[in-house]
Amino acid sequence: MAGSPHEGSAVAAMLAQAFLDLPTALWLVADPDERLKAVRGQFELLVEHAEAHGGIVTAGELDGAVVWFDHTKPPPPIPDYEERLREACGEHVERFARLDRVMEHHHPTEPHAYVALVGVREERRGRGLATAMLREINERLDHEGTAAYLEAVSPGVARLYESLGYRTHAKPFHLEDGGPALYPMWRQPAR
Repeated sequence: MAGSPHEGSAVAAMLAQAFLDLPTALWLVADPDERLKAVRGQFELLVEHAEAHGGIVTAGELDGAVVWFDHTKPPPPIPDYEERLREACGEHVERFARLDRVMEHHHPTEPHAYVALVGVREERRGRGLATAMLREINERLDHEGTAAYLEAVSPGVARLYESLGYRTHAKPFHLEDGGPALYPMWRQPAR
């Protein structure tokens, strides 16, 4: 089911909790309480932007969500992003800015939908919710003839995406300072 603007903050909060213990989030902020607040703040900006320049798919009573952006044309920047990111992430803003720069450096230039965030509540994992949400997006993209790009956070997650038609797009890249790897993946639309 598609998300609606009124639930954007709730989507960001659920996704921040779902991402709390992922290697990328741990790299961003060490303290779990500060991490949750900072990640949620950044996700609120991303969810808000996706509502206008992409989409959100949710599952159940907000048991999961997928946030994506339309990159079939040059995407508009998030208004006042740097200032708003500083407000959202406080003293951790430089780590978030570094993550943005590294991901942008590795981002493909071909037209696509960018599947930026995929998350499911911990107690609801293993029930096929992420698969169902991604299938919904993939069906839409197939109908439009649009490719999709994402970064898997681990080889295990990459295997899930492979089962949905995503393939390795480039070599994994690491975040700075010995940070974790991200695994770029691409999905051609089914014809």
